[in-house]
Amino acid sequence: MGTISLLILGVSILQMISALMGGSALVYQVPRHPLIQLMAPSWVWATIVSVAGSLLLKALGLIPAELTAALAAISILQALFAINQNVQLGRERVMAYNLAAVIQSAVMFGTLLLFYFAAGWKEVGAYVAAMMVSLGLAVPLSFSGHMRELFRGPAWKASVVRETLKFGGYIQTASFMQLFNYRLGYYIIEKYFDRATLGVFSIGVQIAESVWIISKSIALVQYSRISNAPDTEYSRRITIDFIKFTGIFTALTTSVLLLLPPAFFELVFRSGFSRTGDVVLSLAPGIVAVAVSLMFSHYFSGSGKPWHNTISSAIGLAFTVVLGFSLIPAYGLTGAGITASAAYLAGTIYQMVAFSRLTNTRLREYIPGRRDAGRIKSMALSIICEKQF
Repeated sequence: MGTISLLILGVSILQMISALMGGSALVYQVPRHPLIQLMAPSWVWATIVSVAGSLLLKALGLIPAELTAALAAISILQALFAINQNVQLGRERVMAYNLAAVIQSAVMFGTLLLFYFAAGWKEVGAYVAAMMVSLGLAVPLSFSGHMRELFRGPAWKASVVRETLKFGGYIQTASFMQLFNYRLGYYIIEKYFDRATLGVFSIGVQIAESVWIISKSIALVQYSRISNAPDTEYSRRITIDFIKFTGIFTALTTSVLLLLPPAFFELVFRSGFSRTGDVVLSLAPGIVAVAVSLMFSHYFSGSGKPWHNTISSAIGLAFTVVLGFSLIPAYGLTGAGITASAAYLAGTIYQMVAFSRLTNTRLREYIPGRRDAGRIKSMALSIICEKQF
């Protein structure tokens, strides 16, 4: 698990850089420019970053050297998949986006089970192969719906590239700092402890972050709608509704995780993972904070004000650096979880203040009431059915 965590972190770092051209800025740009002028530069940039970045991470000793080629291949496939998926969101094809994502995950899981149980392949290479198989299928699938429009017009326009890089720069600077908010603790744990301890922490993180599935899905719907909506009051209103919905859902789901005993984690993940519950507990406040933060982040990005996310991530990263090198060596896994929670909370508080000032939103509007029950129900149904509300 520790080795796989480092590989995935390497992929994530390269995706942050690739997304300068092919990231979530595309969701905002797709309604405004021809597809080919957005996608062609994104493909070229992603390939260069994936190959050069893998070699650089190897030289810096941030990934296992034997996984360099695998990292480059996975990064290219992941970047192409992300580009296509962002185009789907920009065109509000949420169902197509979800279908491709579900198929990729299902194929990944099924292939890994086949390797593990049928072939007896129980090494890191099995995980790498399963990722490549699933992404190799998902990339062509994610082209669905925009192939006909793809090759209309010239493939390169300097003004579009500059605009995308400028907008993407704000978003990806925030995302890059946020990634280290999420994962800097991995490197600190490996530095002061060992890769096995990192494996236990990564499992706890993945379990805790699993409750973000609904929040991330809702945030993508929110982003797509705000990017295409000229009505600022509509954007403000749905953001507040989404905050209430995701806040309640995430808090309830996290509470269920906290009730799981240590024996449960040992049963599922074998011996050595009994302290996973401690990780989940220390991460709990931050998990709820991030669910709310996602709504603010996508509001700022969708309304053309991504610099607020950059500031929020910078604040969180400052907390991570200061607390990480003091709490993690002293308190181990629990210290890492507390560090992450503090960083998440600090960044979310800034976003809340910025949003409230920009939109004249009062504090009491964030508090769920009886009148919100109907809207939350309508919201859930509209997301499932892909309808406006």
